[in-house]
Amino acid sequence: MLKKRSGSIWFLALVYAAAFAVGLVVYRLFSGALAGFWPMLAADVTATLVVWAAGLAVKNASAYDPYWSVAPAVMAGAWMLEAGSFGGAQKLLITALVIWGVRLTANFLVGWQGLVHQDWRYGMLRDKNPKLWWLTNLFGINLFPTLIVFACMIPAYYTVQNGSDMSALGLLGSVLCLAAVYLQMTADGQMRQFKQSKKSGEYIETGLWRFSRHPNYLGEVTFWWGVWVMQMGAAPGIWVTVLAPLAMTAMFLFVSIPMMETHIAEKCPGYSEYQKRVSVLLPLPRTDVQQPD
Repeated sequence: MLKKRSGSIWFLALVYAAAFAVGLVVYRLFSGALAGFWPMLAADVTATLVVWAAGLAVKNASAYDPYWSVAPAVMAGAWMLEAGSFGGAQKLLITALVIWGVRLTANFLVGWQGLVHQDWRYGMLRDKNPKLWWLTNLFGINLFPTLIVFACMIPAYYTVQNGSDMSALGLLGSVLCLAAVYLQMTADGQMRQFKQSKKSGEYIETGLWRFSRHPNYLGEVTFWWGVWVMQMGAAPGIWVTVLAPLAMTAMFLFVSIPMMETHIAEKCPGYSEYQKRVSVLLPLPRTDVQQPD
């Protein structure tokens, strides 16, 4: 059954339901002993362990891939229910998180072939050191992104706890978030269309990709900056949370993008020239060299 895409989707649905149930139990247990966002961190890590174990059972680390986009809205919703606060700031926040999460999860499902397929990055990490694969899988593929996303949800926590009415910064943050979702959606659509007709050795250099090598990643980074800006509208005194979107930005710049670009360069000999012409993240003017007449 798991070899079929429909069976794989049902399997993931059951795994994530189990992760949610276990996480809820842990959250309630720790809520009596810990304050602030710490009970949610315990629940988040526990739920991740459930998904990690399921991925090991079916020998496919991509079981974790939807977690990134599913967990944030659940966490924000739980915090709102616990606080009993549903003001304008909270509504802007949960709306942005739900739209972002649904869009990102749908994009994953559209391109996902099922549990017969695993992200190439995971296979590469496994092949480099197969004896330590279970540890690499746990800490590198599952827990590391869980902790990065949780850090980016700390501003959301303070928005829920301190926000009520809409503010100018809250509105600006929500606009940034929605613009980021649109940017991701456009970039992913252009990439999907390109892959339908691409030939061996080709790389995309059209649409948004003509001015940014990773516009989809730019959208992801911008979204979390938008969440932080919303928090600044609700709790401007807690500015140290800027470390969260900075950490997300650093992860893409120093981990995700270099890994992706090394992989593309191995398949596309001309990619190094594209790297010289086009900005890595921000859509800046190209540096094409004009040949003299």
